[in-house]
Amino acid sequence: MTKRTPLTVHQKHHPSDYEAILQAERNRRGGLWRVLQRGFWGLLAIAVLVASLQTAEVSVKEFWAGLPRMGEWLTRLWPPDFSEFPSFLTATWETLAIAIVGTGAAIMVAVPLAILVARNITPLPLLATPLRFVLNLLRGIDTAIFALFFVSIVGLGPFAGVLGVAFHTTGSMAKLYGEVLETIPPEPIEAIEATGTDRIRTFAFAVLPEAMPGLIGISLYLWEFNVRSSVILGIVGAGGIGYELLVSLKLLDFPRLATILILILAMVSLIDALSAYLRKRLA
Repeated sequence: MTKRTPLTVHQKHHPSDYEAILQAERNRRGGLWRVLQRGFWGLLAIAVLVASLQTAEVSVKEFWAGLPRMGEWLTRLWPPDFSEFPSFLTATWETLAIAIVGTGAAIMVAVPLAILVARNITPLPLLATPLRFVLNLLRGIDTAIFALFFVSIVGLGPFAGVLGVAFHTTGSMAKLYGEVLETIPPEPIEAIEATGTDRIRTFAFAVLPEAMPGLIGISLYLWEFNVRSSVILGIVGAGGIGYELLVSLKLLDFPRLATILILILAMVSLIDALSAYLRKRLA
């Protein structure tokens, strides 16, 4: 059996041993620092959540006390009142038209803007940054706020809703279009440019075919979103079925409200199904 020789003070450690010890100590201190950082951010998140709950005046007690009233209202929704069904259909089509025209206008404006902000194909790189700021501004203002603003300019009616949808959607659509264009592989573009062609032909034959599925998918998704958001525009005076919804709520006319909700649910469900089907065909 081999006898181990005990270490003595005269034995020397290899320099790598000291480096390993120092690294272990640094790792230990770094790990402690990371734990403290995570604890700080966790406590900060809890504090922000508690402050938000207090500011928002969230009260489970009040909600629980109001549940019987909600149950009473739900029972009063049945049976629906279909006496105004033809006028409700007209208002529903108006809501759908707002989404269609507003989204179509946004597409026409968003395509050139996306070309200008896409870093890989923009002909004016100096304009890309300020244009991105403008797009973020458009995205940051909700459709209903835009519609309320345009109601004061063009008056009550669906045209204000179209403008609200178009302005907000242009910001979102141009940003998403630009991101799709930036993900295009450079090889097709370089191959077309090597032939000496101009920018328009390069975009038509190299960029557009690669980006088209993504662009169409984004357009369908935002159109689907705009159909739902256009329902709310009637509340700010921009026409559509949302106005009838507001009237029913103010009058507490629950049978009338039930008919409107059925129409909205049917419209949104059909649009969702159609959009999903078209996106699946493009995949």
